[in-house]
Amino acid sequence: MPLLREKLKAPLLPLSVVARPRLNDHFVLNDRVRLLVVQAPSGYGKTTLLAERLPALEQEAAWLRFDQRDNQPVRFLTYWREALNTLLEAPYVLSPMTGDADCVEQLERWLGELPEQRSACRLVVDEFEHLTHPDIVAGVAHWLRHQPLWLTLTVASRSHPALGLASLRLRGELEEIDLQGLAFDSEEAQTLCAEQLSFPPTRVSLERALRRSGGWIMALNWLVERTTTRAGFDALVERLNGSHPDFVAWFDELLAAVLPPEERELILQLGVLERFSPELMARLLEGERLTQRLEAFAQAGLFIERPDPHAQWFRFQRLFGEYLRHRRHELSLATQRALHQRASHAWLALNDPIMALRQAILSEDLDDVSSLMVTQGPVLIGRGAYALLAQGFTLLGEPRLSMDPKLTLLYGWVSHAQFQFDIATRVIGWIEAQLSAQEWQALHPEFATLRAQLAINQGNAELAAPLAEQALAQPARYLASTPLTATAILSEARFVLGYLEESLQRVREVERQARQRNDHQLLLWSYCHQSETLVAQGRLQAAYDIQERAFAHIERAELEHLPIAEFLYRIRSQVLWEWHRLDEAEQAALNGIAVLDNQGERWTLQCHIQLAKIAQSRGDQAQCADHIRRLRKILAEGDYHIDWVANAHATLLAWWQSTNDRDAIERWRQEAPAPLTEHATNHFSQCNVRNHARALTLLGHYAEARELLNTLEEQTQRLGLITDANRNQICLAAVAWHEGSTEQAAQHLQKALALASRTALVGSFLRLGKPLGELLGQLNTSGQLNSLEQARAERLLALASRQKEFGSARRLMLDETVIADIVARPDVPELIRTSPLTRREWQILGLIHAGLSNEQIAEQLSVAPTTIKTHIRSLYQKQNIRRRDEAIALAGQLLAHIQGE
Repeated sequence: MPLLREKLKAPLLPLSVVARPRLNDHFVLNDRVRLLVVQAPSGYGKTTLLAERLPALEQEAAWLRFDQRDNQPVRFLTYWREALNTLLEAPYVLSPMTGDADCVEQLERWLGELPEQRSACRLVVDEFEHLTHPDIVAGVAHWLRHQPLWLTLTVASRSHPALGLASLRLRGELEEIDLQGLAFDSEEAQTLCAEQLSFPPTRVSLERALRRSGGWIMALNWLVERTTTRAGFDALVERLNGSHPDFVAWFDELLAAVLPPEERELILQLGVLERFSPELMARLLEGERLTQRLEAFAQAGLFIERPDPHAQWFRFQRLFGEYLRHRRHELSLATQRALHQRASHAWLALNDPIMALRQAILSEDLDDVSSLMVTQGPVLIGRGAYALLAQGFTLLGEPRLSMDPKLTLLYGWVSHAQFQFDIATRVIGWIEAQLSAQEWQALHPEFATLRAQLAINQGNAELAAPLAEQALAQPARYLASTPLTATAILSEARFVLGYLEESLQRVREVERQARQRNDHQLLLWSYCHQSETLVAQGRLQAAYDIQERAFAHIERAELEHLPIAEFLYRIRSQVLWEWHRLDEAEQAALNGIAVLDNQGERWTLQCHIQLAKIAQSRGDQAQCADHIRRLRKILAEGDYHIDWVANAHATLLAWWQSTNDRDAIERWRQEAPAPLTEHATNHFSQCNVRNHARALTLLGHYAEARELLNTLEEQTQRLGLITDANRNQICLAAVAWHEGSTEQAAQHLQKALALASRTALVGSFLRLGKPLGELLGQLNTSGQLNSLEQARAERLLALASRQKEFGSARRLMLDETVIADIVARPDVPELIRTSPLTRREWQILGLIHAGLSNEQIAEQLSVAPTTIKTHIRSLYQKQNIRRRDEAIALAGQLLAHIQGE
């Protein structure tokens, strides 16, 4: 039988492949591991992973790639023998096949011919899913039980190979890489984009693409191949869905190939569910052998995940699940509604009201939805299911909601939570109009608490406090959390009015009671509020420590999905930005966005503010511009608390300052909330007034700016707002510096340094920009700083000297003379001489080192982005480089040669 030699070779790697060292632990070659299984549906990079990792780890391997025609014992054995012989030397070459032996007998004979000792190696069997013949499967299982210790069988398959994995797993002889392990993580996705795109997508878009694709490499490649601009990438991410025509066609072909027609209805019925178990299937679906049929789906290589290997719960990979829901139209409308109703009742019996309500809404049964929302409302509110409740309210309609006091109450809380303060105000109107009725009067404490919360959000702490006191005067009848919520509102009211110590005492009582009641939302809120209060007092390290307790509770109680978790990530990012820990601050903000990704972008305003600040701190103008665009869009679409608005405006002002957009600053002054210094008793009111002072400074109205800041300082002294006092002194230094009074500016900066001994601020100092270096240099030579202030000044100077302004990144531009000098040096790597780069490639290498994206390099050199992409591929091939960080390291090494370091 003639052999196809390509089946006995490792496949060629793509021109640019993403290295995956994080999976190295699975590639152990020792006496214990008999089998490595790499199992996932198509498009997860199984073959590429093995072809990339084995050479990288210097593991010797024979390859064997099967197709459907090889599912015959004779063909299988012929290729098996040939593959093994590539690992053997005489006299151990395997003997020819005997004509009458079955697979088990033949493989056993060959096992006896193998040497007892040899250096460790692998036999890689790719596309194992094609081997279903009983004799072949039995033969491989027998081989696996008796193979020599120096050999590790390595199987890549779309389906679970029937090789006795359970017993191997229990004996510790099995390594497995599944769908979740193969899915790209954030770093791998960034590398893919850096190598394939001429522009860097924002981290927000990239993280969203990862979530929507589930890290499926095929989907990410689909994104990369179809976009040429950042805006195009963002738009395509929004369309990344299992109902996209490209994916519908692909999944249609998959189901037609692996699934019998009679099973199509069952898979579509399962598509109704977000997750499922054999027990839930039994409650929901009619038919026999449901569990075995589910196992057959997984065996067929369909996109079924098992998030917890120790539990019996399954789910479809996100895009495949969306595809199944898209294909539900093949079921009749009556069948769909009946399925959703049964699923709702089944979930309720399993004590999951969130999933029960979701299915009830899909069934469009108004009575079921209303009943569920009334009976399960307190639980749903407690679990933060605001977006789901909002869907139910939309289905029911306001006329129905306004007639039921419990639905009205829930509607008010959900509207408030989603920043729809106009709706919340309308709901208050319904309540006040009907409060005399007995059934409405019974919920008086709950209604008073809702009104108090709305008053706080409108900045009216004086009204909120007595309403909260009213709520505490009577027992709650419906929302058991009402007394605790009212106590929290009293704490917040004292905070808004600047009474920080009293607020801390009250919020610690909220923490104690929330812990007793196991109220996760209010417990996490108490941690966040304590953190904000401690920051206002200038105790950032104490605030960070409180956040650590909150994160520990989230992990322990598995609360990552609660909307309140975004609050925690956001304030963690704010502290980390102040400490100039930019990578950690960015990750915290991205985590916050991930929590609320399905709730709508308007919820993520604060996290986008953080990302814009971080990009500006890095001097990354393109990324900062994108975040600014997003946050301006979000601001325009919603009505937000002054805390959010002031924080956003501070970042916008910093952007306009960096781009010298005085017209935008002037327009902002006309439209921004008024600078009410008499109400500046909290950090957000202080921030709003400080924004006006900064704008006035940038527009040259120094006296007005100084007057506002001096008035703010009276409040900070009276109320102990230490962090705001620190920021105000920095702003006063900026005013004096712009006026030309450097001595007065230095005095303000010295006061700021003294306060920073308590606050440890860094980010706010660095926002001062160019004046910071000059003033710190002056203070350093004055001898007026104590040792602690001196150390802080030196650190700030070091950071300021490395801080990049937009467009001023250091560039390594290399001309022919410099290139010739480098190549002639005896200590330059041989690869540089034997694979010389072109002049353009040298220039591009220098610009990569400077931190420019492909898009920015193209702009710098006045060529098309696709041209830059071609040059980079050539550069990488010549220098045996696979990743951008390797190019940066090489450029740094060459720069050291030039500078004689």
